[in-house]
Amino acid sequence: MSEAVLDAILNRATVRSYLDKDVSDEIIEKLAKAAQQAPFTGQMYAFIYTKDQEKRDILSEEFGHFIAEAPVFILFCMDFRKLEKFIAYKGRENASSDIQMLFLGIQDVAYAAANWVTAAEALGLGTCYFGRVPLFASQMSEMFNLPDRVYPVVGMAMGYPAVKPNPRPRIPTSCVLFKDEYKDLSEEEVAEAMTHMDAGLIREGYYKKLSAKIPRPENGEDTVGYDSYGWSEHISRKYARQAESERLKEMLVSKGITL
Repeated sequence: MSEAVLDAILNRATVRSYLDKDVSDEIIEKLAKAAQQAPFTGQMYAFIYTKDQEKRDILSEEFGHFIAEAPVFILFCMDFRKLEKFIAYKGRENASSDIQMLFLGIQDVAYAAANWVTAAEALGLGTCYFGRVPLFASQMSEMFNLPDRVYPVVGMAMGYPAVKPNPRPRIPTSCVLFKDEYKDLSEEEVAEAMTHMDAGLIREGYYKKLSAKIPRPENGEDTVGYDSYGWSEHISRKYARQAESERLKEMLVSKGITL
């Protein structure tokens, strides 16, 4: 791997402020080709992009005001429909369960979307993912004319950065890279990882700048201010209050995906 590629990956950061500068269709096609070169199973993906201001305004109301300012929004979809047409071309039918298809389809989309981000960085573009779009399948289907068996997995704002932020910290590599077998983290290692994650984000006021404090999942007064609200508090609140599994299941079934 060349140092330039490695540097692009290690210095990647989410961009939420964009210049008023168009991203050409030619560049978007290059990024799509780069995304397609990711490892794949059945290429079960579709990339839908829009520069339409009305669409971006509507999306910004739900996912973030800066979508309206970003020149491009891309919706990465899991596309069973297309694969099943490829299977039918040879006179066969898809016999895989949709549970299996979900695992493989999400992998396809994730690999491709990651390639897209890296290629965009290499061309001087900035990106921001939106992971909540699967919960808005009805709205996404109407806005982007998604048929059955095509499901939105992740959205992305993209454009030329007005401000290039520094990379956010990650948990220590020792917490994720294990040789020969899985290693369960000790309480001390968890505390060290959370201290590492919290320190920089609190120091730079990351969540304060975004007004991104999540309400406590427990009842009672919230006594945690932004001066002590770091990643550990944010992530524990986020997942302790998640109760949207049934909604997600309903969305999948509504798009012809059987669970």
